[in-house]
Amino acid sequence: MVRLATSKKAGGIRSLRPGSDLGQLADLIENAFGEELTDGGGRVLRELRFLHALGPLNVFFTGPSSDADGILTGFVWEEHGRIVGNVTVNHSSGHPQRWQISNVAVLDEFRGQGIGRQLVEAALDLILRRGGQTAYLFVRDNNPAAMHLYHGVGFAEVDRTTELTYIRPATRNPGTRLWHLRSLTPDESEALYQLVMTAAGPGQLWLSAVHRGQYVLSGEERFLRRVESVLTEELESQWGLFSQDRLEAGLILRATRLWNRGPHQLKLWVRPEQRGEVEDALAGDIVAMLGAEARRPSHLTLTACEEWAGDALVRHGFRKVRTLVLMKLDL
Repeated sequence: MVRLATSKKAGGIRSLRPGSDLGQLADLIENAFGEELTDGGGRVLRELRFLHALGPLNVFFTGPSSDADGILTGFVWEEHGRIVGNVTVNHSSGHPQRWQISNVAVLDEFRGQGIGRQLVEAALDLILRRGGQTAYLFVRDNNPAAMHLYHGVGFAEVDRTTELTYIRPATRNPGTRLWHLRSLTPDESEALYQLVMTAAGPGQLWLSAVHRGQYVLSGEERFLRRVESVLTEELESQWGLFSQDRLEAGLILRATRLWNRGPHQLKLWVRPEQRGEVEDALAGDIVAMLGAEARRPSHLTLTACEEWAGDALVRHGFRKVRTLVLMKLDL
């Protein structure tokens, strides 16, 4: 059991105080992860600073719909009134006994003193007290110090995911033909679901709990999705590459339009026995498809088993952003 600090005069761990800590917490996270923060991370920092300005009244502005809601439970390490370390603990939605640890950060001048390890141990103590059975986290593959820390407390690697991004050139070519991919009919969505179950990496299967309803929709559900797309300006479509009558690769494109200027999101799966054979064809068609969309970034996350797809997409103009390692610990 990690002992929490009771005095500001001595350094130590204490619970995060949303009424007073959020400004320093935002500064610490920006200092530790500034270059890595996604658009969503930037929004969280802005909201943390807004909530800090409200002081104790910020309790009325946080909740499930708040970008910062998931960052308000955890611990900080304090030295003479200054927050120099942090860890966040979140309950995983839909999994009562599964918890995520994130935002493990220590200021440079305080590293190497075991602060990060004690913060993680405090988070694990909290998870156990609340009945959790599994803790998981993500860490960049090029952060050996953090990897060493997590291995040291018992975490094991589950999977790796690589994030890629693509920005269409200024010259738009909406008439480019797709040579290999074609749109799936509603009756072919079952084949996509079966492909995902076959091709998904261990991290996706464990973390996302793939189920049929994510891919196979009834007529009523498809109608409701179309109505929703009018409101959100996000249109989802399913695509496939076939060999004779068998679906060898599947793609989901969630394209944003008009006033919704968020990035396009893609998901991709290749049948295991076809890996290394079809990726160049897929990558060429994906880039051609994106050439007909509005000029905004397109994001794609691939698991380690889709290494060939990642390499092919890079050859066709995608850029690797980072690789994250999914680690978990059974408590």
